[in-house]
Amino acid sequence: MPSGAILIATALIGVGIGLACGWLLGIRKKSKRDVIIDLESRLERAQESRADYEADVAEHFAKTARLLSRMTEDYREVYTHLAAGADSLCDGEIEIPNAKTLLDTNSSNQEIPGNLVDVIPPLDYAPRKSPDEKGQLSETFGLDRPASEDIDRLMEPDRLDRSA
Repeated sequence: MPSGAILIATALIGVGIGLACGWLLGIRKKSKRDVIIDLESRLERAQESRADYEADVAEHFAKTARLLSRMTEDYREVYTHLAAGADSLCDGEIEIPNAKTLLDTNSSNQEIPGNLVDVIPPLDYAPRKSPDEKGQLSETFGLDRPASEDIDRLMEPDRLDRSA
């Protein structure tokens, strides 16, 4: 039987080890205040990052608008140059519209020419000859036999043995 001194020493060593482990775990664990401060700083960084991104997007679209405006003016200048050259080289035999009226999208007098009024846009499918006929968008279009027959034929035992 162990003596009382050994039991007390063992108990003190156990308590000491327990206190040391608790102290180490306490140091590693952050307090709620530290977690809140960390989350608030992460939120601020995320908000700043978002604001920077939004500013970059706005700057990008503003620059795109400026470039498109400049491109429109350059196109107008090229068109005017070509029109003046064509007018002088063709001795006025052709009628060249003014570049400003061509690029003016706000004019209400733009009408569709008569030859384009009855134009039918192309269809993305072949029209059926009768309502009972399957169209090209049908899953079974162009198949001679039902899909179930193809599956049955592919699943035949002798066919499976040869493919393995």
